[in-house]
Amino acid sequence: MISGEGFLTQALLVIQYENVWSSYHHWVSQGKWRWRDLAHRLILLVCSKVPDGQITSIILDDLTIERCSAKAPACRIHRQHSKKKNRGLYIPGQCWVFLAIAFQRPSDKVHTAISVMAFPSPKSGNISKIKMAKAMLKSVRQSLQGRILRLLTDSWFMNGPRMQPALELGYEVIGHIPKNRALYALPVEANPPSPFKRKGRKRIYGAKMTPEEVEKLPVTMMTVWLYRKYRTVSFRSCICRARFLKGRIVRVVWSRFENDKGQTETKLFLSINPDLEAHEVLLAYSLRWPIEPMFQQLKHEFGCKHLWQRRLRTVLRWMHIKMAGYALMQLLTICQNPAAIAIAKIAWRLPDTVTAGTLRRAMFWIIPQFQIRDCWNRYEQKLELELPDKDERSGSILPKAT
Repeated sequence: MISGEGFLTQALLVIQYENVWSSYHHWVSQGKWRWRDLAHRLILLVCSKVPDGQITSIILDDLTIERCSAKAPACRIHRQHSKKKNRGLYIPGQCWVFLAIAFQRPSDKVHTAISVMAFPSPKSGNISKIKMAKAMLKSVRQSLQGRILRLLTDSWFMNGPRMQPALELGYEVIGHIPKNRALYALPVEANPPSPFKRKGRKRIYGAKMTPEEVEKLPVTMMTVWLYRKYRTVSFRSCICRARFLKGRIVRVVWSRFENDKGQTETKLFLSINPDLEAHEVLLAYSLRWPIEPMFQQLKHEFGCKHLWQRRLRTVLRWMHIKMAGYALMQLLTICQNPAAIAIAKIAWRLPDTVTAGTLRRAMFWIIPQFQIRDCWNRYEQKLELELPDKDERSGSILPKAT
């Protein structure tokens, strides 16, 4: 939670550990516990902060973490899509598939993402990112039965074989699609209807939505809150049939923003739910963007770039422990916990400006002084957190965690 390094030894130096340091390594690598159970508990904890009846937005994306050694677990050659000049086009690394839940801070309307599950693509074999994403989405659906789930993803996962498993699990999918997707308007019936019966089945597809047909659609200008600021958006919308989804009726939005340099390139967004309005699709898809800052924070601030464990199971365990610490920091700021805000409050700043990074720095000096082991009841096998009376409270650190 408060260690910025990915090494387990560095995390031990932050706290006052009492056992031999090798016992902690043994617990992570060979302990009798499952990382899937930790991910399941983390999903339930994060989703418990989503109000009942509200749609839970789940983000699906992948991240490549560079590795120097080819002997690292799940390490293989990947193409560098960011095209950074100081790196080669193909680099060795671990390609992680992440599932995150999107939130919005009520204080400043800033969107944030909290990762709940991750798994790397294997070093060899035919198990692809699609199969891993399918298994992870199935696990989340089993953990969140009865909730309305909305999946937000980029253009790589917006394909027929990649979207079909999510649709079968009951997800409402919204994503960015390439321009070469075959989209057709709904067929127009003859008006008045022909008295003669037409042979064959009824038409499923209408006119193909070529650039010329898209230009005929009416343009709507709107100023909405997108990506942490008010933006002027011009968009066209139409209910179409997607050929790559076997003729499924969807809502498609052609949109572009206005900035200082003019208008951006036109982007296509698709929603499985045709009842959504065009601006609702844009607002829903804007929740996907916070996963990029989340990747940066997990990789550099929480030290996930230094996960140098030799076994895949150990890497998965330590990664989910890191993700749990990141989730706790974010939830304290999202829920506006009074005790957490009081700890990280700065005199010349508003309480609403307390971020997870500020809270983490404030807890860096508090958590190491807590004697957590004194709260463990050996007979009942549970933690007992005792709050002191008002007369006993003082500025000194109490022997037990409160």
